[in-house]
Amino acid sequence: MTTHKNILIGSDTSSSLAAIIKSLQDVDQYSFITATRIADIVQISKSLQPLLIILSFRNNQHILNSLQSYFSEFTIPIVCLRQRNEQENLQLKEQTILFTYSYEYGVERNNLSNNIKGIIKLLKLTDTHKQQRKNTFSPENNDLTRYTLELDQKKQMLDKIKERIKQLYANVDDTTKTKLMSIVNTIKMTHNNQKHWDDFKLYFENINPNFLKRLTSQFPCLTAKDLKYCCYLKMNMSNEDIRFILGINQESVRTHKYRLKKKMVLNKDQDLRMYIQSFAS
Repeated sequence: MTTHKNILIGSDTSSSLAAIIKSLQDVDQYSFITATRIADIVQISKSLQPLLIILSFRNNQHILNSLQSYFSEFTIPIVCLRQRNEQENLQLKEQTILFTYSYEYGVERNNLSNNIKGIIKLLKLTDTHKQQRKNTFSPENNDLTRYTLELDQKKQMLDKIKERIKQLYANVDDTTKTKLMSIVNTIKMTHNNQKHWDDFKLYFENINPNFLKRLTSQFPCLTAKDLKYCCYLKMNMSNEDIRFILGINQESVRTHKYRLKKKMVLNKDQDLRMYIQSFAS
């Protein structure tokens, strides 16, 4: 989610700047930065990457052209307050996000504050949605999750076959016992937890390079099971999937989460999943 707390306000008159800031006085979670020159607007946009830019110039199109020509991809949303004699249809590059209001409607009629609040809310929702899609629906994570679940299903199936062989073992002749033992040994060779983990790590690290290396370097106390849990959180797998893969119940998931936070010296109110997903990103 975006963390920018600055809103850039640009105008070619000091009276307009003062009126805009006054009309936004109840948008109190953000810092307002003002500029009157094109060069300053470009430089501030580049260095601070504000959440939003509000423009109120006699020729807003000129400012837009300067911003769009300076940046190869300009992604900061812009609010243009049009003057009475300014054209309504401003020329934009495709990726530019623009909201337009008349100066009279926005500032003189005191509608700007509510509109800006609505735009900020929309930007936050869009940013959250993008982040969720990035974490949850990326093709790489989907492939890795499917790979992990398939390996675990294979493991469980082999365990069931071994249990069934044990049940049959006592009631068969020696020749059959030898054949059954051969099957069990083959299963043991195929079903090797370390090999499973090594294969998973190879696949996981191709998608998340340096994650495990940095995790073990910063927290050398983490066990193999801890690392697996962290990998699954990094993949944004659900608690139910993690419980299923690790073969533990919901209470054990909560206990494991508590112990991990303690090992990582996280605050009680810190979200473990969010911390792991942002780790080594």
